[in-house]
Amino acid sequence: MNIIKATELDGIELLYNNKQIAGIPFDNIAQFNQYADLLEIEKLVDSVEYSKDFNIPQRYKELDVEGFLTSIVEDADSSRRARVSEELEMFRARNLFPVLQLLIYIVDTMRKYNLVWGVGRGSSVASYCLYLIGVHKIDSVKYNLDIREFLK
Repeated sequence: MNIIKATELDGIELLYNNKQIAGIPFDNIAQFNQYADLLEIEKLVDSVEYSKDFNIPQRYKELDVEGFLTSIVEDADSSRRARVSEELEMFRARNLFPVLQLLIYIVDTMRKYNLVWGVGRGSSVASYCLYLIGVHKIDSVKYNLDIREFLK
């Protein structure tokens, strides 16, 4: 997974707005960290580990994402089944199944409480799996959107 790192200007903006910069991965930290000990401040990091252990009901943590999504398209045409298979492989390679489990939980909860959410925006609409889950309402297969626009 590519992590977007903050630039020097991002850091200045954060500090100017009285925001914490500890724990944010920065692109170039050598000069800052050279003086961090002297100034008795926390050093900056150049990478960050994110936890994918979301606080969601156990049944969602144990949900077979692959089975869930393939069951939705089992009666669909072969191009849609192939698209789900392709996307699932990309999600698996990036260890994003926990994120999909979280999204399924969020959408289920929103539906349960009749909450309204947007049609979709940005590169996420290129994902057919997110469409099937209900995260957005744009059929990326119908509009021939390339999944690589989402999972760069």
